[in-house]
Amino acid sequence: MSRFAILVNANAKRGGRRIAAQISKVLPGVAVRRTRSEAEAIDWLRTLVNSDAPPACFIAAGGDGTAMGLVNCLARVLPKDKPLPPIGVIPLGTGNAWANSVGAPKLARALALIGDGPPSPLPLRMFGLVDVSGTLAHFAGAGWDAQVLNDYKDQLDASKGPPKLFAKSVYGYLTAMLFRTAPKALLFGRPNVIIENLGDEVWTMTSDGKLVKMEGVGHGAVLYDGLASVAGVATCPEYGYRFRAFPWAERFLGMMNVRIYDRSTHGAISDIPKLWRGEHPLRGMKDWFTKAVRMTFSRPMPLEVGGDAIGLHRTVEYRLSDRTVDVLDWRRLL
Repeated sequence: MSRFAILVNANAKRGGRRIAAQISKVLPGVAVRRTRSEAEAIDWLRTLVNSDAPPACFIAAGGDGTAMGLVNCLARVLPKDKPLPPIGVIPLGTGNAWANSVGAPKLARALALIGDGPPSPLPLRMFGLVDVSGTLAHFAGAGWDAQVLNDYKDQLDASKGPPKLFAKSVYGYLTAMLFRTAPKALLFGRPNVIIENLGDEVWTMTSDGKLVKMEGVGHGAVLYDGLASVAGVATCPEYGYRFRAFPWAERFLGMMNVRIYDRSTHGAISDIPKLWRGEHPLRGMKDWFTKAVRMTFSRPMPLEVGGDAIGLHRTVEYRLSDRTVDVLDWRRLL
């Protein structure tokens, strides 16, 4: 069997029969499956991982939803005491946060690199995973980030013809933020959020970018009690479109980055360029590193997990999973 297996998301921005056929034509010896549901993906992956010669790397051809869908399906197929196999990402989605983090090239270049026979062992980067009620993700949050995601998707669904191409771009994301999310934030205001540490030790980031342990802050400590525009966690520095929402997320493997942004709507709009670049220090931004937290909001808030909106929640717990995943580092291949 080939060293690779490629999962194509039929629902991704560029997913479909044509993409799956293109991959199969360029890489005839690689197992390729186009799936529309989790059940289809699980059945296919179970066959592969239980074969006599399972693939050395499973590649998700799609966006962040496809990549995290692959991770979660593999986690369901494999026993909890068995490590997840390496995965790779080919960016065919909208935001492509994980793909950007590992320097994934466009489809044709990625297929050429695979076809040329990558080195053994493969160049990999380890990422932690956040567990949100049994779902694994590389980032999750409530507030502006989740609301923007919902508004962006609503705007995309409402777009027809040529404007849909604009709506699918980074400019579509920005217009959804400015003309849909911002007015709602002005109307309803910022919620209050209480963040309780459910882990053991807690670390934070100084203004000059140094990690320091917070003495006397342990399980049950309240890390934050106040207003927030965004409250989230991540093990990946990007949110997609090269938006470095969590620039320090990879600084502390074995911890997840908990982040609060407490500026008002007007302040947030003026800070957008700095937020996008992940500048530090930034007024209103606070960072912690721990293994588990509970966030309780003063009202139900939209929640997103790994780029997928999952409805309104008033309380949510984030825990660093015992599982990690090795992701193909395209930059070292290139």
